[in-house]
Formats: sequence, structure tokens, C-alpha cells
Amino acid sequence: MVDTSMNKPVYSHFNQVKEVIQGVEAIDYFFAKEMLSALTPSMNSQSLIEETADLASDTTPVISRQRNLYHVFLALNASLRAGHSCLPLSEIADQHWGKGFASLKKANNVNQVSKDTQQGSEALTSEKAQDKAQELTQELSHAGFVFAPLIQLQAMLSELNIKSSDQQLLVLQDDKLYLRRYFKFEQDLGQAINARLLQKCQYDNDSITQCIGKLFPNDLAQVEAQDAESLEIDWQKVAVANAINKNFSVIAGGPGTGKTYTVTKLLAALVMLEQKGLEQKGLEQQSQQGTAVLNIALVAPTGKAAQRLSESIVNAVSGFKGLIDDRILAEIPTQAQTLHRLLGVLPNSPNFRHHEDNRLSYDIVLIDEVSMVDLPLMTRVFRALKESAKVILLGDADQLPSVAAGSVLADIAPRPHSGFSRENEQYLTQVCQLSPEQLSTYFLSNRQANHKAEQSNIDKRVHVDYLTFLVKSRRFDGEGGIGLIANSVIQGDVKRSWQLLSDSLTQVVGQLTLAQGDLSTWLAPLVKQYYQPIESCSTVAEAFTLLSQFRVLCATRQGDFGVERLNEVIKSYLGKNNAPYQQNQHALYHGQPIMINENDYRLGLYNGDIGIIWRVVDQEGKSHLMACFEVASSQSIALDDSEPAQQAIRHILPSRLPQFESVYAMTIHKTQGSEFSHVAMVISATQSEQQNLQQGSQQRGSKLLSRELLYTGITRAKKQLTIAANQRVWQQGVTGQVKRHSGLDLDQR
Repeated sequence: MVDTSMNKPVYSHFNQVKEVIQGVEAIDYFFAKEMLSALTPSMNSQSLIEETADLASDTTPVISRQRNLYHVFLALNASLRAGHSCLPLSEIADQHWGKGFASLKKANNVNQVSKDTQQGSEALTSEKAQDKAQELTQELSHAGFVFAPLIQLQAMLSELNIKSSDQQLLVLQDDKLYLRRYFKFEQDLGQAINARLLQKCQYDNDSITQCIGKLFPNDLAQVEAQDAESLEIDWQKVAVANAINKNFSVIAGGPGTGKTYTVTKLLAALVMLEQKGLEQKGLEQQSQQGTAVLNIALVAPTGKAAQRLSESIVNAVSGFKGLIDDRILAEIPTQAQTLHRLLGVLPNSPNFRHHEDNRLSYDIVLIDEVSMVDLPLMTRVFRALKESAKVILLGDADQLPSVAAGSVLADIAPRPHSGFSRENEQYLTQVCQLSPEQLSTYFLSNRQANHKAEQSNIDKRVHVDYLTFLVKSRRFDGEGGIGLIANSVIQGDVKRSWQLLSDSLTQVVGQLTLAQGDLSTWLAPLVKQYYQPIESCSTVAEAFTLLSQFRVLCATRQGDFGVERLNEVIKSYLGKNNAPYQQNQHALYHGQPIMINENDYRLGLYNGDIGIIWRVVDQEGKSHLMACFEVASSQSIALDDSEPAQQAIRHILPSRLPQFESVYAMTIHKTQGSEFSHVAMVISATQSEQQNLQQGSQQRGSKLLSRELLYTGITRAKKQLTIAANQRVWQQGVTGQVKRHSGLDLDQR
């Protein structure tokens, strides 16, 4: 039994809360205060909150109840800020929550490490780190609060009548506490997806088999030439077949696994099958008259991700010429749009033009980079779709979740895959011409290899028919350093991942480089190599090509190794600290890369869009600095996969731009949906630099560090990756894990 005598904080203002609970914000304080007042009207909750600790008796049940409820509401809002859609009571029951420490160095008693929660403290494994840890002592900085046991919390909350049917501000469902709006988001999304999972396929298996054979002719020839059991499973083919007969499907995979290539074949297959169906009905004139047989939308969360999706589809369509009939390829759209544009933004309103009472007309909606999509936005998309619309989701489930609440892709794409139902296996075996037990054998071996991870999912789902993982990376062949370290990081293997970085110090040529020395030693040469030539490019198109080759990535915006400082450091290396032209407190200069930080629907500029300030000569021979942005041209077809689609350039007066900043360095969060030939990921001081610092200057890395953050940054690199980190901070990142609480669950029968 927990000693409730520790539950003494009673708060009359926010500063009191801040002194007791670590990490609390003013919005949490006011939220908890309002919830307590609204949900316990029979008691004078205001007076209870403002009562002093001396007047409050720990043995008084009412006071104890009020304190527990107040802190439950405090923790709920804090969890929503952290991206969770709900607060499981099991996460706080019997827990000493909000306790914090300040670490002091024994030698000189100087504050060394920023305050850290008990849960956030990590065990140091290396002998050197342990020795350093022994030299530190901790001082309690935040007393925290001890919650009542689970049974008591359940009883307290049940008295508030906050079941889903009670129409209260909060909802308690399955021992998870929700703000009602997030409960409704989860319920609506789950119901919309489950309804699609129950819909029957309109195409017969024989037609699908013929279609798959046409799209994957080489596989068919191999099957005929040798025993099917000896062939590896082509997961791209399985993904296409698995999505054809379902109105909801997820195709997940890491970088280079061919998600966009696969989905382009999927769209071709759906067009082929639809055209065949129309021909059988005698309606083949529909497509001949210029009307698309299927109304397809290509969508991504951000403008940059939409641009990359457009480019990838254009390149894939170009590569399929000769394999797929031109009439089929002509039906595949090549222009993607953002989710906000799909739904229709209403100026000065949080609502959208399209919703459940004004639905979109699309037959198929393909959404890329789904890991970036938050729960409220995804729910609004499904609300706006007609019930028969087929939804195809693409993404990497190991990447960072969305900035806002929810982790939709991670929730619906459990890893490892727990297997298909017997019925679905039989269907896929037939249409993909696999051996009878090939799929079941694969999933059995996969479960054995991931026994511990599988246990967390095996009771929750018996099968996940809508989900296909693409497992073979064409970019990372398993031998290169980028693929190896990405795999080690996402598996939480600290020793292996650090060994890969350490080994890079002795390799003359390789994909990985562990930076040594201070920034001027390793970063300045990279700035000179990649950024300095930008201003000398003959055209802005050439400048964009060069800019896309390299980027500096950071975990945070502030701090010694944050975006803001590194952008200034890089400007100093380029000699651009005192640029001649000032605009909106920005120093603008020719060749300056910028990033838009807020949406401007009037200009068609969106948060995350990348531009370059470029000197343009007008018709009168006068030069002006203009903000230039790439615009993907859906009419431009690349000659092969190595050449990007041609870009049109937009010129906008800098004075018209919404808020923006220089973008030599950017946060890892902002790079989702982007790729660069060479990435320099700055996490902390380098190992050699850290050893030269006095011990009192040592600091832990950002609390944002996690294996998902590192994995996302690592996989932005296509050919070369430079990492600046010391062993202690690297360990903190690889051992940390993003786990968002959610109640989203899909019915599988």
C-alpha cells in the first residue's frame, strides 16, 4: 500500500504546482482546476484547491479524493501535450508522478545536469559512464505526487459518471481516461476503418490473378521455371494483391523498400480491373470519352511530402512504359496534394469544407507518409470520404509519430506482423502463385525470431489482413553502414549501433562517419563543400539541386546543438552574419536557403516548404532578391529513376512571405518526407570534444531523444551519414522509445 502521507500539495496558484510537479505547464493547472470544478459540482472544489496544506488532513477521505482527481486531470492534460490520445490509469496508479531531481557534482557542488524525471533516468552501462555517475549526487527538486492504487482511482472516477454515454467533458473507457473530443476521434476513425474491412471485393480472383501476372511478368516466368517453394516471397507483389480486394489497406516499409513503386502498380491494377469491368458491362466508352474510370486522389501531410510523392509517381509511371498499356498509365494521376488542400481549408476556421455532410467524390484515396498524420486530421479525412471509397495508407511505422496527438500508423501497423487469416493466405497464394504454406511458414519463422515482441501483440490480434510490410530495401542492401545502423537503432541495440559508428573511424571509405573534434573541425569543411557553392550556381534550379544534396539535422531547435544556433554557426562559416538586406528582421542574401514556418493558403505556401533567396534581373536590368520555390510539374516525365522530374520555379517577393527562417540546419521532425544524399546529424558534443570538457560541463541529451528520432534522422540519408554524438548521449537516444497511449483498435475476424 502506498503511503498517502506524501500527497500534500494543495495549490492556490500555478507557481505552487510548478514547484511540486516537474514539467507541468500553466495550461495543465487551469485544465485540472476547471475539470475538478465541472465534474465535482456538489463540493466546493475551488475552496479545496486553495486550502493550505496545513489545514488539509491526509486522513480526510474527501481531501484525498479531491487531490487524486486534481492530479489525475493534471496528468491527463500533460499526456495530451505529450501526444497521447488518452491516459491509461495503470500508468499512474501507485506511481510517484512528477518527481524530479537536480544532479550536483560532489567536487564543486555545481549544478551539472538539467532536471530529470525518475522514469527518464537511464542506467549507464559502460564502465567509464558508471565511474562518472559515481561522482554525482542527486538532490530532490520536485516532490511530486503519489497516486492512489488502481482500484481506488477506478472508484473515484466512476463516481463522476463519465462513461461514454454520459456526455461529460471526459470519458472513462476500458480504464483509459480521455478528453471527449479525442475519444470521439478514436471511435469515429475505428468505426470508419472497420466498416471498410467488412466490405466485399468487387473483383473475382481469376481477374486479379491475370492482372497480377501482367504487372509482375518476371515473377511468373520464375515460378514456371522452378519450384515456387525455392523462391523468396515478393512482398511488393503480395502488397498489390492484398490491397486490391480490400477497401482499407496499409503498405508499410522502411526507406528504399519501394512503397511508391508498389502503389503505382497497385493503382494500375485497380484501373485495369475497373476498365475490364466496364467493358464487360458494355460501358467501355466512358474512358474513351475522357472520363477517368476511377477518381483517384494522391495525398501527403506536407507540401514537401506531396512534391516527393508526385515525383516518385511520375518516375514510376515513366518506368512502366512498355510493361503497362499507355491507356492504363494515363489514368494514374501524378499530381499529389496536401491533406489540408484535399479537405478544403476555410479561412480563419478550424473546420474544413469537406466533412460528413459534404463528402469528397474520390473512389480511391492514397495517403503517403502516414506516420506524420495525427489522430484528429486522419479522422477528419475518413469523415469526409464516401463510404465506398478505397483508402490506401503508405508509411514507415518505425518513424517518429505525428507532432500532434496520436500515432495512427503505429497503432494500426503492429510490429512484428502477426500474420494473415487462413482465408487471406489462400487468396494471396492463389493470385500470387505462391506455394501452399509459403506465407504461413514465413510468419511462423518471423514470430520465432521476434518472440518477445510478438507476445505483446499475439493476444491483441490473431491476424492483420489489411497490412503488408515491404521488407527488402533496394537502397540499403544490408551491407552498407546506413542500413545497418538504422536497423540496430530501431531495435534498441546500443552496443551494436555504437560499434558501427566507432568502426567508421578506421574505415577509409564508407557510408558512416563519426564526427571528431568541435564543429569547426568537422562541420566547416562540409559547409564549404555543399553550401558555399550554392550562391555561385548559374541558375536557381541548379542551386536547388545542390541544396538537396546535404542537410544538417538536429534533435531540437534550442540549445548548443539546436537548429537556431547551428544556423548561425553555418552562416558565420559562410561569412553571411551581416547580410546587406533586411526584411522582417531577417538578413537576406543571394543563395540563402529558407523554410516557411506557417501556412499561407493565399500564396500556396505551407509549413516546411523550402525556398532559396535568389537575385533576379528584371526587364529593366535591375536586380532584386526574390524568394524562389520549386513546383513539381506533373507534365514532366523523368527519363529514368536516377533523374528527378523537372521543376517549375515560382518567384515571390520576400515581403509577401509568411514567417520563415534560414534552413542550413533543420529539426529531424521537419525532415520527415525528405531525403538527402548526405546528412549530418548533430545530437551532442562529439566523443573527443566531450572528453576535453570539464566534467562539470557535461550534460545529458535532450529529453526528445529516442530511437525513433534517431532512426528518422538516419534514414533521411541516401548515400552518406555523418553523426556528431558522444557515447553517453547516443545511449540515451537508442534506449529511449516513443510509446504513445491509445485506444484505437481494429476488429479482425
